[in-house]
Parts: sequence; C-alpha cells; structure tokens
Amino acid sequence: MDTKLLLPNRFKRIGWLLFVPCLVLTVLALLEVAPSVSFFGGEHFLVKWTTITFSEKGTMVALLDGNVADFAGELLMTLTTVGFFFVAFSRERTDDEWITKVRHESLLWGFYVHLIGFVLAAWLSYGLDFYLILSWNMLTAPLVFLARFHWIVYVKPFFEERRAAA
Repeated sequence: MDTKLLLPNRFKRIGWLLFVPCLVLTVLALLEVAPSVSFFGGEHFLVKWTTITFSEKGTMVALLDGNVADFAGELLMTLTTVGFFFVAFSRERTDDEWITKVRHESLLWGFYVHLIGFVLAAWLSYGLDFYLILSWNMLTAPLVFLARFHWIVYVKPFFEERRAAA
C-alpha cells in the first residue's frame, strides 16, 4: 500500500472522536433501543430534522413511512463512515513496511468477513430482516479491520512484552 495515499497522523484523533460516538449511536439506532434517537432534546429548533424515529417493526409501512423529514440516520452513517476513514487511513507515527503489511492483511480480513456475512444473509434471511442484517453487515468490514489492525499493532506486542518479562 502506497503511503502517499494515506492521511497525515493528526486525522486519526479526529477520526476516533467522530467514529466512536457515531458508531454507538448507530448501533443504538439499529437496535431500536428507544422509540426515537435525537441529537438534540426538548424544544430545540433542530430536533425536528435530527431525530431518528421508528415505526412498527417488520412492516413495509415502517420501511417507507416516517423518514421523509429527518436526515439523522443519513448524517449518523456518514459521520461514522468519515470517522472510520480517518482512523483507518491515517499514517501511524512510525509507518514502516510491517505496518503496511498488517494494514493490508487487516483490510483483507475485514473484506472476507463482510463477504461471508453477506452470503449468509442472502441464504438465511428474507424480507425486511434481510435489510436489517445488511445494515449490520455494512459495519463488519470496518470493525473487523480496526479490531485486527489495532490488536496486531498495539495490543499483541504489549502482551508479548509482559510474557517475556515474566
């Protein structure tokens, strides 16, 4: 992977500040923990346009109705994606050949898990459940990539140092 295409290291902090809160809100929205999720509360003038509302689950009306005026779901997924992009494609402080190799392998792992999830969803789910599973599956590639990359680069060496010291 050519490092000329990577963002500077300072984007990684911005990415984490975007990615983690937006991912948590996205997961809460997908789980439908509350009847609605909003960025603002009370009588704020933006609450009308930034609230994700949920209709009756499992009906076609739920899929087509209620999402005309709000754009909070689109905003949330966009910010999650931008945060992931900043975290995943920023240079490390010491970006060498080993980091490049781990980044490449982690991208492949994320892509493989994403494809396996897609094939399983295509064969094992039907109707509106298929779309819910595909919504979750959109998050698998970024999450697997980030988890594997950071495990290999940061966590695994820490455990190996502790084991060698013992």
